[in-house]
Amino acid sequence: MKVEIMIVNGRLTQQDNRIVKGRFERQPSVFGAPLTAYVIQSLTAEPGRFHLIASLSCPWSHRAVLARQVKGLAPFVPLHIATGPRTEGYRVGQPDAPWSVPGAQADIVHLHELYTRADPAYTGRPTVPVLWDARAQTIVSNESANILRGFDAAHIPGALSWTLRPKPLEDPIDVLNEAMQINLSNAVYRAGKAQRQDAYDEAVNEVFSMLDVLEERLTSQRFLHGDVLTESDLRLWPTLVRFDAVYVTHFKCTRHRLTEYPALWRYARALHALPGFADTFDEAAIRAAYYGEDRDINPHGIVATAPRIDWWDPDARQRAIKVANLDGRPMVLAQSGEI
Repeated sequence: MKVEIMIVNGRLTQQDNRIVKGRFERQPSVFGAPLTAYVIQSLTAEPGRFHLIASLSCPWSHRAVLARQVKGLAPFVPLHIATGPRTEGYRVGQPDAPWSVPGAQADIVHLHELYTRADPAYTGRPTVPVLWDARAQTIVSNESANILRGFDAAHIPGALSWTLRPKPLEDPIDVLNEAMQINLSNAVYRAGKAQRQDAYDEAVNEVFSMLDVLEERLTSQRFLHGDVLTESDLRLWPTLVRFDAVYVTHFKCTRHRLTEYPALWRYARALHALPGFADTFDEAAIRAAYYGEDRDINPHGIVATAPRIDWWDPDARQRAIKVANLDGRPMVLAQSGEI
């Protein structure tokens, strides 16, 4: 069973500072600065120096894991999955063995130990994803948006150069990212964790208003910003793949299912068919963690039956994948290419 925890001045406490007057308020990341140019260059120049710690259930982790997979960084940045009962937050060690901290002669069991190793006076929640620097023995970032963006900027020698953030689309990407973050990705949590009816009503209305906007947007284009894949798509997809599986029931976002939106459903399945996307998606792990660990919402830990959803779209695999270079010029990646 998950226990809500927070680190205060380096000491683990059982408290949750995210509920304010019956409303869920997500706290900002403490290690939230953008990745520096030096770190970005070192991601591929020093394979194995930086490690990504993530959870298969967490949508914020999913963004970073997707970027690592899609941009070809798996050989350079090892991935560690935090899993198991969250009695002290995320667990990095196995039930029968601790986890060896990369770059150190030290073993830990829980993620909060890595946070206090990086900063003995840390105050905040020990969240995922975490980008760990094994050489400096510190957390580079625990902000998924910045990890995603840093991974996108990394250069792999000899590989095709393309970006999820072409310069002509930077402003539209930022505007849409913020709208989706406030009104969808975080709003489903505000709906599910609300302790007041008005807080729930407000959040759930934002969720479905945003889905309506996205449905209209995707009716006439393949991706969120036209014909090319961008970071906005990698930010949205983790929310969509969790929607019918957990957000509809567990977070009480019951007005519509994702499958009731023709354009959004077609889009979500098309992304699932892109090389690398399905490899990052574990629906069983998602349902087990939300239903089994969120005992404040689901006190008995009963895991709901999975909805009958067919994610595989055979036609999507036959379509060319378009991305862009930094100047925004589109290019085609073969299905078996770098993506």
